[in-house]
Amino acid sequence: MMTKISESLLEHLVELERILLEPSVRQSVNRLDQLLSPNFHEISANGLMFNKAHIMSRLPSEKVPQFYNQSFIGQMLSADIAQLTYHAAYRHSARAPLHYSIRMSIWKKVAEQWQLIYHQGTPCPEFALQYE
Repeated sequence: MMTKISESLLEHLVELERILLEPSVRQSVNRLDQLLSPNFHEISANGLMFNKAHIMSRLPSEKVPQFYNQSFIGQMLSADIAQLTYHAAYRHSARAPLHYSIRMSIWKKVAEQWQLIYHQGTPCPEFALQYE
């Protein structure tokens, strides 16, 4: 049964989503290991599937794209599983075109810590960016 997410938990999970975009976190195997569930899976916006081992081997050496994310909506799927949906745009350099997508993440609370267990990006039409 899905229930409403508390404002404080929504804010916390949005913060975790944004932390995962920080270069220092993406380059830290230890921090990634804390944030990603052992069973983590991702389906990228181009339709590729990745598991935690792949992410852990790729992200620390990857050039971090420029990210924008906004319009977060959250809901509880169970007492310890939350879903976030939001709009994202990214580009690989300041002169590159933006790529737009709708993102969905599922977070699970494990021993008082939230870990990302699933993430998916689906391409979508361009939307207006809301700079915060």
